[in-house]
Amino acid sequence: MKKDKALLVEKVRVKVGRLIKVWNTNIPKFSNAKKQYISVWVEDGSGKNERCLLFTEGEIKRAEHRASMNKEDLPKKGFLTNLFD
Repeated sequence: MKKDKALLVEKVRVKVGRLIKVWNTNIPKFSNAKKQYISVWVEDGSGKNERCLLFTEGEIKRAEHRASMNKEDLPKKGFLTNLFD
């Protein structure tokens, strides 16, 4: 049975851009699926189209490594944005 509400690993406020660990609540028997995923809500540049993405811990680590190796490609956050994060 599929549930409509994610089971959060930690009690946190869900907001755009925050990485949140969630339990995989529908693992088939004999599956090698992960017990937890990392969920993040994102929006496009216009701020109109939101969607939720799921990653494994390994995928997040690979993305962090890629970012650390390509710092010149990272967008900068403005002072006010940083202040209100």
